[in-house]
Amino acid sequence: MAAKEKKRKKRSLRLTDKRHPGSAVFATILGILSVALFIGLCFLSSQSHGKAGLEAGFAGVGCFIISLAGFIISWISLHQENIRPLFPTIASLINGISVVFYLLLYLWGRLT
Repeated sequence: MAAKEKKRKKRSLRLTDKRHPGSAVFATILGILSVALFIGLCFLSSQSHGKAGLEAGFAGVGCFIISLAGFIISWISLHQENIRPLFPTIASLINGISVVFYLLLYLWGRLT
C-alpha cells in the first residue's frame, strides 16, 4: 500500500506559489551579454592582430562591470524568500566565473 501511495504522490500535480525573480532573469541576461561581448572583443582583437586599441580595452572593463553588477543582483535575488532558485543560481555562476576570469586576465596582462 505504501508503494502505491508514493507512486501517486510522484505523479500528482503540485502547485506552488514560488516564482522566478525578475532581477535574477535580468542578471542572467547581463551575464550572457557580458560573455557575448567578451567573445566579440576577442574576435575583434584577433582580426587586428592584438592592436585593437583603447576602445577595446575600455569595452573589456565594461564587460567586467556588467558581470560584477550581474553577480551582485543575482546574489541579492538568491536570498529572497519564496523563489525558484534556478535563475539566481545560473546568474551567479555565469557572472561569478566571468568576474574571476576578467580579474585573472587583467592580472596576467599587468604581469606580462
